[in-house]
Amino acid sequence: MVRGAKDMHRWPRISGALGSAAGFAAGILATLAASLAGATTGHEIGLFALAMAVAGVSAITTVIGALATCLQCWLLYAGFIVGRSGSLIIDEASAETAGLFTIIALAATGIAGGGTTVRARLSR
Repeated sequence: MVRGAKDMHRWPRISGALGSAAGFAAGILATLAASLAGATTGHEIGLFALAMAVAGVSAITTVIGALATCLQCWLLYAGFIVGRSGSLIIDEASAETAGLFTIIALAATGIAGGGTTVRARLSR
């Protein structure tokens, strides 16, 4: 049986809950790496690192997982890159960053082709 071109580019996605967890882990790692690279003085480094985390996780999870990742990464950016000490900074620039992360999350989810969701199942 010949599959259509659209079916050939689909891959399984992790569920929203697992995507959220993966996004949180990726966000923490990106924040730590960016901070070590000087992101607290050059916010662009942190913005880039966290945007890559959002895009990477969003490509393998559902829209719910992607949006959860987006929110978590924005909180890490506004709290630890811009806020430096975990103090959440909400200003025009951080609001724009939230919008950018949302666009990245939705675009990466859409570009990935809407594959099927993979659910973990425990058996005894």
